[in-house]
Amino acid sequence: MIRTLRWLVNLVVRWGGITAAERTLRVAASAVPDRANRAETRVFTIAGPTTVYVRGSQCRVAVSRGEAHKVVVRSNLVRAFGLELAAEQDDAGVYIVARQKRVVGKLSRVEFSLEVPAETHLVFRLTPGDVILHDLDGMLELPASALAQAGAMPAIPVEAIPET
Repeated sequence: MIRTLRWLVNLVVRWGGITAAERTLRVAASAVPDRANRAETRVFTIAGPTTVYVRGSQCRVAVSRGEAHKVVVRSNLVRAFGLELAAEQDDAGVYIVARQKRVVGKLSRVEFSLEVPAETHLVFRLTPGDVILHDLDGMLELPASALAQAGAMPAIPVEAIPET
């Protein structure tokens, strides 16, 4: 027991502090069985145009056209023990949130597949993440602020900008 503890301490010192803990967790997570992964499907019935809001870390979101009056959310959680997933609906739209837990959350990731009607307004807040759009037909316009990194360009209130 003492010999093993010394070995672990030497390993942590050799790899360097916090990163050693992360590396150890990743090695341990690779040995986790597949039942730690989870898949869910939720269907939300909507009336007319709506907004779908997705917020999460380590997310990949694939969006495709679906049936009118229905939003289908398929979630594939990899190492689900590190994530908290919530999906709700109100009059304004459908909200999907995937939050990483403090320590073990770095090992987890989630992949969403959304099927939405063509007139759906989409809002993504991913830190970091990927968005894949399937079945585009027509023009897609992204403002420059959408392509800038969130931390690189802080928002400046209009009142703070001097007039020339």
